[in-house]
Amino acid sequence: MSLKKYLTESASEITSILKNDTFPDSITPECLKQAVRDYPLRGGKRIRPALVLLSCGILGGDVKKASFAAGAVEIYHNWTLVHDDIIDNDITRRNKPSAHIAVASCANKKYNVSSELISEFGINIAILAGDIQQGWASNMLLNSTDLGVSNEVTLAMNKHLQSFVNRGLISGEALDVEFPLKDFDELSIDEIENMLYLKTGVLLQFCAEIGAMIALNTSDTNNDKVKDLGLSAKYAGIAFQLKDDLLGIFGDENKLGKPICSDIVESKPTILIKTAINNLPYDKQKQLKGFLGMKKLSEDNIANIQELIITSKAHITIQEKMNSLMKKSIEILDNFPQNEHRNLLKKLYLFFIEREK
Repeated sequence: MSLKKYLTESASEITSILKNDTFPDSITPECLKQAVRDYPLRGGKRIRPALVLLSCGILGGDVKKASFAAGAVEIYHNWTLVHDDIIDNDITRRNKPSAHIAVASCANKKYNVSSELISEFGINIAILAGDIQQGWASNMLLNSTDLGVSNEVTLAMNKHLQSFVNRGLISGEALDVEFPLKDFDELSIDEIENMLYLKTGVLLQFCAEIGAMIALNTSDTNNDKVKDLGLSAKYAGIAFQLKDDLLGIFGDENKLGKPICSDIVESKPTILIKTAINNLPYDKQKQLKGFLGMKKLSEDNIANIQELIITSKAHITIQEKMNSLMKKSIEILDNFPQNEHRNLLKKLYLFFIEREK
């Protein structure tokens, strides 16, 4: 089976699970209920649920038992997007209004109040929607017992979600918010890479680990096979973020759905930019740093940024690092039994670094 076909079919199953779940039904007011359902039902490739299902299948587990766990990680991922869009002041998500903008738009039609109050209302409701989505994710994960997952494994997965993912991922988000306040020279590449791992890799690692836990019927997160599948996902997750760095500078804006060099505008440190600054002579370092935080970049500005990065050969360094991480990820997978799930997971990880958006 092709990866595209698998992702399409598994995404359809996850969408059905989310759509039919009754958890959000009693939420009030109606605008909050709509905001809770919004992002999870917008579709997408559902990469994180696929990772749960494939990790279960690699070890010969009953993939159907992992369905609610797969749905749970998709909901969990989406609450982070809701809050992220508020933090980054993003007005769109998947080519539609972001949660706080959509809520404000609905409220504007209903209430005769100032635009400032409408905007504040949209942000507040979106924050609350993200909070409830966390609860929804945890509840769906606990419902895994309805599919035959043992109480011990189900509780262990939920504990792992709270103690490992929650603390790690939100810490990563906090570092991402804090880093632009620091001078670029104060930050090391290792610090930036750790932030990327916490922000993205932790949840991907968790997806692989709970898929394995369900397959093996183990509550032990330190089981060797659980840890190995998690480590493979961790490496792939960091590679995913490095690809984002490259696309953010050299990608196609129409495919990405966001402006090129937006990280430069927001002064967000990336390994690509940090490597470029480290590699450039002082005068060109100063030139590249001068673009950080500019409110608007012209086409000439963007061309200059791209030229400076190419001159520094930082893009080559990032590509090599990406390839190295992916090699380590695939080598771990090669130690697991040969089956269709392993082949698909390999293709999924390779997609992380070959994609164009």
